Amino acid sequence: MALDYPGIIESESVRLVAAVQANRRGPVPWSDRWTVGTCAKHVGGVHHVVAIVIRDRPDGSFASFSSLSVPETDDPELGAWVTEGTSMMVDEMRRAEPDAICWSWHPDHKTAEFWSRRMAHETLVHRWDAEMGAGLGVAAMDPDVAADAVDEYLEIFAPTTRGLNNSPAGPTIGFEATDTGHRWSLQFPADGQTVMRRDTADCAMTLSGAAEGLLLFGWGRLDPVAAGIIVDGDGSLLDDWKSRIPPM
Repeated sequence: MALDYPGIIESESVRLVAAVQANRRGPVPWSDRWTVGTCAKHVGGVHHVVAIVIRDRPDGSFASFSSLSVPETDDPELGAWVTEGTSMMVDEMRRAEPDAICWSWHPDHKTAEFWSRRMAHETLVHRWDAEMGAGLGVAAMDPDVAADAVDEYLEIFAPTTRGLNNSPAGPTIGFEATDTGHRWSLQFPADGQTVMRRDTADCAMTLSGAAEGLLLFGWGRLDPVAAGIIVDGDGSLLDDWKSRIPPM
């Protein structure tokens, strides 16, 4: 099923801005530095800059961060600034062809579609952060969107951080989204290397749970118990998880 990434971004951004308006000073639980306001500044900044990346393709890049004017967390206009960035970015995404060439930090993903998908998942996870920090009722993630975000995390971010940290080789680990039926496995054939497959064959350990829980565990928001994850196989592999897949 094709996902409407711009539509996902719009709806998640609305919820994030509502969290800012409710309690911008609320602490984001997983961080000792972030508040709802700093989370919003991050998302708003990325949205403004990715709008430029797509608009000025292929030369627009994250260099635009250096000239970006960012409001303070206590600025009453912070929410409006986030909304402005979201609107600018979504407009550029809808105008661009999915395969239009854009700058990207990833050597194998340099298209407008990459940025649409990346920003949908970025906004989704940070909306969760903001609602948690604000003490609001946290909206459940759409299972198909969450599963797509897990797929991106395992395909792009887990290999990237393992490569950057030269993480050790080890047994194959599986992941199963019980609410969508998606399955993945990560093989670690050598230090710093990762092979992602969309199956769970020959895994030493498999983590099963709702796609939302797998996503929040992967991004370090929840531990396996809080994420509702069931561990099948060698659970001791969780003991040194951050050395296997270091945080980004």
